[in-house]
Amino acid sequence: MTVETEEFSSMKRKLILRDSLTFLSLLLVTVVLFLITLFLFRSFVSHRQELAQRWSARGQVSLNAGHPDQAIVALRTALSYAPGRRDYELLLAQALGDAGHTDESYNYYLGLWETQPGDGLINLKLARLAAKKNDTQTAINYYRASIYGTWEGDGTVRRREVRLELSKYLLARHDLASARTELLIAGGNAPDDTAIALTLAPLLEQANVPRDALTYYQKVLTQDPKNQTALEAAARLEYDSGHFEDAHRMMEQAIREHKSDDSNQEPITPGDKEMLDNASRILAIAPLKKLPNDERVARILKARDLAKKRFDACNTQLSTASGSPSSLQDLRAKWTSKEATLNRTVLLNDPTEQDATMLLIFDTESQTAKICGAPTGDDALLLLLARTPKALEP
Repeated sequence: MTVETEEFSSMKRKLILRDSLTFLSLLLVTVVLFLITLFLFRSFVSHRQELAQRWSARGQVSLNAGHPDQAIVALRTALSYAPGRRDYELLLAQALGDAGHTDESYNYYLGLWETQPGDGLINLKLARLAAKKNDTQTAINYYRASIYGTWEGDGTVRRREVRLELSKYLLARHDLASARTELLIAGGNAPDDTAIALTLAPLLEQANVPRDALTYYQKVLTQDPKNQTALEAAARLEYDSGHFEDAHRMMEQAIREHKSDDSNQEPITPGDKEMLDNASRILAIAPLKKLPNDERVARILKARDLAKKRFDACNTQLSTASGSPSSLQDLRAKWTSKEATLNRTVLLNDPTEQDATMLLIFDTESQTAKICGAPTGDDALLLLLARTPKALEP
């Protein structure tokens, strides 16, 4: 009995040992297969990522080289290996737009926008594409969304750049009032920087707000008094506003700085030189109110003689016509009034008569320009004074 029990126990132990070895063998095989599978899977994933990066790099190179059609193929291949990669999708949308597939690019960006409607870059891309499609209001809406959207990196700078781009778009659409508003906001949020001021000022000129433009040129000159670009532009604006002394001073300084500067700056244009000469001549003949009384009266008398000659020439030119314009008839009546014959003594003692005589001179130059064509020489300068009468003020 004892012998049988021992044999049974021995067989049982052998069975357990065999089963254990079998289990361990199966477990080991399973682990090995799992590791092989994991290795193969990771190799496959790694290879797909490598292929995606390789194709996306090709797409980026093609985009930079100006071959968007090739970039489209490469980027679509990259996305087949790495679906949903947002940076690849953005590049593909850009490539579609660069290749002229405006609608397809717009729809692609729109799909990206739906997942991130506050993304500043995507809104900017949509704004540009809407502008290409001549969808003005949609473009403006996306520009504004881009300005107030989220940006990676220096958001303040990017928002200012987008606002300036919106301003240029509004200028191109002849919406000057809206462009001016955007430009002033951009300037108000910008640091006190000459480069920014030199960007804003010409745009404000295009928006037909020369005083605001002049303010930014003056900001530049406060920091950089020898800045030739600002000097020339400010001089032209002062000239157009009738501030001939300031215009003359600034343009003279600009020319002086240009002569002393060895850098490759823009040359002084013939128009700027002519403006300087005109400003010099105006300051020599204009009856400015700040002048001593006797000198002002002397200039008024010379200007009156010049205007009378201009009137006589225009009157003679039209004497053979069947009928004279009513404005010329009015001038004839004015030249028979007392203001046409007041002498030096009367003018010296009566500032009111000085102003009345100047009004006759300005009326003559303005009306004869309309009737007989543009004047030349000093008559042209008197006409310019007539259009900016505040130039005579002290």
